[in-house]
Amino acid sequence: MFKRNTVAILAATLATTAFATKYEAESATVSSEAKIVNSSGVSGTGYASLQEGSITFTGVTAETAGKYTLTIHYKAGDFKANYLKVNGATAGTIDFAATTGWADITTAVTLKAGANSIAIEKYWGWIDVDYIDISAYESKPFKLSASPVTPNATESAVKLYSFLRENFGKKTISGIMTGDMSGYTLGADFKTHDDVKYIYTRTGKYPALVGLDFLFATGPNASQGWNMEYTDKAISIAKGLWKAGGIPAFTWHWKDPLDKKDAFYIQSAAGTNEYTDFDFSTGFKSGTTEWNTESAAYKGIVADIDHIADYFLELQKEGVAGIFRPLHEAGGKWFWWSINSGEQFAALYRLVFDRMVKVKGVKNMIWVFNPEGSTVTSWDPGSEYYDVLSIDIYNSANDHSSNASSFDKFKSASNGTKILALSENGPIPDVNNMHTDEAVWSWWMPWYSTWSGTWPGQTKDAVWKSNMGDERVISLEDMPGWDKYKPNQDTSTTRLAKVSPFYGPATTIGIFDMNGHYVGLTTQGLPQGRYIVRQRIQGRNLNAVYIKK
Repeated sequence: MFKRNTVAILAATLATTAFATKYEAESATVSSEAKIVNSSGVSGTGYASLQEGSITFTGVTAETAGKYTLTIHYKAGDFKANYLKVNGATAGTIDFAATTGWADITTAVTLKAGANSIAIEKYWGWIDVDYIDISAYESKPFKLSASPVTPNATESAVKLYSFLRENFGKKTISGIMTGDMSGYTLGADFKTHDDVKYIYTRTGKYPALVGLDFLFATGPNASQGWNMEYTDKAISIAKGLWKAGGIPAFTWHWKDPLDKKDAFYIQSAAGTNEYTDFDFSTGFKSGTTEWNTESAAYKGIVADIDHIADYFLELQKEGVAGIFRPLHEAGGKWFWWSINSGEQFAALYRLVFDRMVKVKGVKNMIWVFNPEGSTVTSWDPGSEYYDVLSIDIYNSANDHSSNASSFDKFKSASNGTKILALSENGPIPDVNNMHTDEAVWSWWMPWYSTWSGTWPGQTKDAVWKSNMGDERVISLEDMPGWDKYKPNQDTSTTRLAKVSPFYGPATTIGIFDMNGHYVGLTTQGLPQGRYIVRQRIQGRNLNAVYIKK
């Protein structure tokens, strides 16, 4: 007999469609500059050329509501990223790799029972689509490390990582980014900051996570009084937030390490503003990614890293932990750290980590790798260098979709081994959409409202209130308090994602260990411990965790 763990049921559903259903692109609706091309050598009588327009497949039928696998049969001369919309709502972007002929790319979509629409809309444009098909989808459990990547992490960092790990897939942490510090008095309650107050005014609750920026901590003007005060205020907020049970999250808009320009944008992204032409690859030995420790670039980079590390060490002395997202939006061609190759970026990221952690002794940060969607694998510094994989997504105002396509892409890219977060956003993803789509981000963080920021205002009042009041969204009022919080001692790597709503007679399909290896159809002869049992219930495949005692 199995003893069922009634809480620990893994989300792993199969859509009831038992076979792929194909929809030809020549029968789709095209708009703007997209067009239908009659052709031989394809699935039907032709294909759709996206160009600068959109391709919409209507009448995509699902027998029951749920998650399905979408396959797009396409062709692209070089890499292109384009938007995916399901029933008019943004599902995310799809990265189409360059092909020499027709190829397939798959993603997950959530469909309603009956007829649906699936649209591919121009972001970069210029792909050809032969057909799409819809088939069964099976969700796989996450397998997260039981401890942070930082060796000998502080007690506070271990608590923070454990809290993120325990809640991932179940609840989402609410956040807000801070901008202007002029209205905040150094040493005052963090709740008095204008961006934090904004969320309370809209919802009656405070966010549990507050974003802070080292924007003025480095660069040629860093030693000026106003700049130093800005950073001091950020550190003050971090201390007060942690003591109140919240989570400080740090970003670093890193200005020219040679201090020649007070800028982090490159020329093509700066518009009329100041820009930097700093090239960090001049810090490498020629033809390699090995650092030349005598180069000016290396010395400038290390000096800045050490300066930021000292702020973290100040927090560390007071028992404060936080989240650190260095070199953000990796691969986006607007910051100086993304102008070179993925291999060179990875070397820079590793230098930041190694210098802070192994040389300076920073042990209180949870590390985040934050790539653009197209660079999630090619710019990866190595899984041993980060705890969280995150993406920044700015949907249109009042678009509260879950961004499930991006969630599934990042889950697949990391093999389900990393916590996933929405580290910057405009409108927040509605909690109902996240759970329906099985795309439950660890946290979300709209950009600031100060400095004329419009991003928190892009979420409807009703959505703000319903989400902050939902038990699946964690506000500051929901936090347990770090002095009271006890990390979960469960060191199993498989994480629970969702409690199944399906009950009834079950047929066992197979039994697996917690790393996903098949061990048979019965527990006879197996040692005591936890196992994943795959069952068929109400026409769906479900994975459940069972404990053999």
